[in-house]
Amino acid sequence: MLISADVIDVLDPMSGLVFAGEAGGRLTFALWRDGAVRLLDDRLAENSQRELPLEDDVCVLAASSLDLLILASAGGLVIAGEEVVTVPGIPADAAALLGGLLVVAVPDGERHRLLALDSATGAILDDQAIDADDARAFLYQHPAEDTAILELAMGQDGVLAFRVDVEGSRLHLTEILAGDDPVIAGFSPSGARLLVTPYPSDPQTVRMLSWPDLKEISRLDASDVDAAYGFGLAGCWINDDRAAVYATEDALIVADENFDSSERIALPIDFGDEGEIESLTHLGSGNVAVGAWTPAGRLTLVVRLNEGKDCD
Repeated sequence: MLISADVIDVLDPMSGLVFAGEAGGRLTFALWRDGAVRLLDDRLAENSQRELPLEDDVCVLAASSLDLLILASAGGLVIAGEEVVTVPGIPADAAALLGGLLVVAVPDGERHRLLALDSATGAILDDQAIDADDARAFLYQHPAEDTAILELAMGQDGVLAFRVDVEGSRLHLTEILAGDDPVIAGFSPSGARLLVTPYPSDPQTVRMLSWPDLKEISRLDASDVDAAYGFGLAGCWINDDRAAVYATEDALIVADENFDSSERIALPIDFGDEGEIESLTHLGSGNVAVGAWTPAGRLTLVVRLNEGKDCD
């Protein structure tokens, strides 16, 4: 496996980037900027926008093109469909569209609430509480099924993960990978595998799990790639055959789907004290968004990872 990396573009930081569905067989993404939700293509170029009368402190949580947008705002949860509805008192930090319902995670003191809402009116249909002190929620939606994984990151107290299914208007939660502190890096494009990066307290191993049985298929140890400081949180799929992870203070690593082969990818970032990869986002078409910190500030690299062939 010989991988070449072509930097397509260098953009401002895009920490609020959200998957927004497909258009013409290619992935699209949504981002709030300057009073509007921007719909971006798989190279993060803007295709269209939808202006909304909201204050600047806004974040897109979930999207279906620009037709249905779920946003967190100072005034509460905003549902922008045919009508724009604001649900006050719901300071959501994650959302997903599952089974025709809106599933929303809401911090509430020493716990998180997971709500099922009517996606048109915002009416609460189900409300479940999970003990998770001072947590930040993330929802990872399966690409082909009406299911998702809820990750609750609790700082030094570790990570909880739950499978979330919708049954009618009710939510069904099942804890998964208990005791593992799993950092979910996403489903493969087909949905058959799950990439899990390590928690910072034990950063030595990246795992590949099958879905839905969550059996370990393979693992990549830091010693396999001479990653002296282990792996960071960032990881994503490139396609069904390859995934990308970050060797802390070292390099971007691309590996095949079974971790049988891997290689370091050259990027225009001086790692260590001079640069850090904070996020990796699957864009489709062989493209990956690399969210990076540098001494000059944060930025987003749009990188195309091309697989070449060995030359005899």
